[in-house]
Amino acid sequence: MKAELQQLVALQNLDSSIRKLQAELEAIPQRRAEIELEFDRRAFEIRSLENVRDEARHARTRLETEVGEQRTRVERAERNLMSSKKQDEYTAAIREADAARKQITTLETQILEQMEAFDKAEASLVERADEVASLNSDRDARLKEFDEETRQQAERLASNRAERERLVAALPKPMGALYVRISARIRDGVAVAEARNGACMACFMALRPQAMAQVRRGDEVVTCENCNRILYYAPSESPATAQASAQPKMAHT
Repeated sequence: MKAELQQLVALQNLDSSIRKLQAELEAIPQRRAEIELEFDRRAFEIRSLENVRDEARHARTRLETEVGEQRTRVERAERNLMSSKKQDEYTAAIREADAARKQITTLETQILEQMEAFDKAEASLVERADEVASLNSDRDARLKEFDEETRQQAERLASNRAERERLVAALPKPMGALYVRISARIRDGVAVAEARNGACMACFMALRPQAMAQVRRGDEVVTCENCNRILYYAPSESPATAQASAQPKMAHT
């Protein structure tokens, strides 16, 4: 019976490890997102410069398109001016051309502003190129380390599950079934608890002296009357034995 109780303790330890590994693997997306966020925070200023540069480039392209449209408007107004036969048509064409030219001037000023913003942001990014490379390198290294850690956790989980199957198969069926029932009923899944100093170490309820004696003998299954976990006793080294083992051995003469 003592050997079977030891198997139950080993099974309990495996189940605890399996639950922990499962929780860690299920949290992979969140943990990876946290790593990404950490580097995003470190790269905030660089990302801001990149956004300024990109927005300036897009704004310049949009403004240049509007300049092209206004120039087309000027050409149309000049054609109308050449073909106008009435004073009001002539005046309207002149006004249309002047308005378009003023708009072109405003747009060209805005284009220059965007070019300056682009050049300034690009120059800052060039100056910080080494920092950018270092951030990217650190991020890639951290993600690679994370992926390796995740791979090892998955391997340990598979190994623990295989060992669990072996232990369950080695247990007597009634004892295995009892363990499964208790694990399923208890919230934390811990079905086996140590009995020490006359109490259950899971719920800390004092045990009857007779029950504690039965647990010590280990010749039958004893459950805690309070939490219903299977109890086991792990004998500790006596003080005299511990003191003797700690003393250096004397050489015989």
